Amino acid sequence: MKILIIEDEPSIRDTLRDLLELNDHTVLAAGDGPEGIALAADRPDLILCDIGLPGMDGYEVISALRRLPACQDIPFVFLTARAERDDQRRGMALGADDYITKPFTERDILDSIAARVRRQQPLRDRVEQLLTQRRTEVGANWSHELMTPLNGVLGGLELIEAEADTIEPGELKSLLGLIRAGAERQHTLSKKLVLYFELEGLKAAPPSAGTVRCAAAVSVAAGAAQAAQAERRTADLTVRCDPGHVPGYDAHLTAAVAEVVGNAFHFSPPGQPVTVTGTCQGGRYRIEIVDHGPGMTAEQRANVTAFKQFHRNHSEQQGLGLGLAIARATADLAGGRFFLTPAAPESAGLRATFDLPLLAPA
Repeated sequence: MKILIIEDEPSIRDTLRDLLELNDHTVLAAGDGPEGIALAADRPDLILCDIGLPGMDGYEVISALRRLPACQDIPFVFLTARAERDDQRRGMALGADDYITKPFTERDILDSIAARVRRQQPLRDRVEQLLTQRRTEVGANWSHELMTPLNGVLGGLELIEAEADTIEPGELKSLLGLIRAGAERQHTLSKKLVLYFELEGLKAAPPSAGTVRCAAAVSVAAGAAQAAQAERRTADLTVRCDPGHVPGYDAHLTAAVAEVVGNAFHFSPPGQPVTVTGTCQGGRYRIEIVDHGPGMTAEQRANVTAFKQFHRNHSEQQGLGLGLAIARATADLAGGRFFLTPAAPESAGLRATFDLPLLAPA
């Protein structure tokens, strides 16, 4: 394995280097955070990082690395003289895979490396197989998005198992909160993946025309409310929808609207309105979602695909970039269109539009 050590104490750094090289590992070594981040561009198989680094501490290092697509899925192990559980919880919440307390033994280091390999490799194998099968999805951050919430779940459970007899009720509640957060994030991602591939499957065998009807106003309102509640922005949401039916399933339109409205809230500041309207126009049902965020360039608007995220360099995001692809697939299955335009000429903000066929009353 290629292992990166980020440790400011020369004696510890040299000891680790000797230990790892004697066990047939290739070693990269850095004395501070910026140097370690630069060396991480060589794609090590694992990173051992001290928390108490000068200037840029270990927490800042892992946060910076998790924002770099090439480094997001590299197993990360903290080395520290601190053994406080608060430190461990913070590390796990940032996506750390393990936490080794100084002074450590040779066996501590080698066991941790072996455990990270056992945990990471099966998932990496499945991800690589999936990416081979789905060439259009090569840009997806699969490993990072699937592993990070699981790190919190597994790390929290390991800590509870190891120290079950000494954990105070308050600490236990905090750890269970970390586990729940990881599980909920994993559940949300799984639901999006299932929905996306379900929509892709329906494209190959769509329902017969007119056999599936969706109450547009009800589904749109439900999706918008769901997103507003999740983002704690209910006061910023305005919904006005005409009654009408469109082709498709209620659950699909609700989910698609929730994805787009959720994006609108995520990229617009609290207090700024998000407006959702549904209108009947000339045999069409037009759903418009308008926000006051940064908007998107013409190139970005034209390149909405699955597993592609925008503004990732400027805004911390989770997920695989499926929201807009789900919206577009939902509109396509209904025989309509989904497209993005500026909220208004020469202004910030984005207008997302579903243009769908309006069905005659049953």
